[in-house]
Amino acid sequence: MILGSMSLWENQCKFEHPVIVTAIEELNKALKENPAEGRIEINGDKMYASIMEFDAKPMEEQLAEKHELYIDVHYLIEGEETIGWSSLREDTKASKPYDSEQDYALYEPSQDETLLHLKPGMFAVFFPNDIHRPGMGQSTRIKKAVVKIHVGLL
Repeated sequence: MILGSMSLWENQCKFEHPVIVTAIEELNKALKENPAEGRIEINGDKMYASIMEFDAKPMEEQLAEKHELYIDVHYLIEGEETIGWSSLREDTKASKPYDSEQDYALYEPSQDETLLHLKPGMFAVFFPNDIHRPGMGQSTRIKKAVVKIHVGLL
């Protein structure tokens, strides 16, 4: 998992994998156009972004998720968002088994979950070993982008 802010990106990007750098820089270009909700093509199914807007959910209503084929870059555009994070352990059991067509499994929140509090301009990168619980907050509207990066690009 990587947590960062676009205000520090110029200094941080030199330490990131080139594919992560490409994803964030392509997203920044797209965001200058103030895109509507929906999919933004970057590199076909290997890398694309989704712009979404929704009401944050209370923590007790949100399950965690994990992907196997894609790395997620969550970038907060508007609002405030809390994302829970925990690392996959051998004893972690899915509450909804992995769906290969949708590329996700669902999990109950972990006892050792770390809460990340994102403000506009912040991003979090989640790898296939990261269980994450996005979209939480206290009655706030969230606008965000999620860049999907196929693991084959790494």
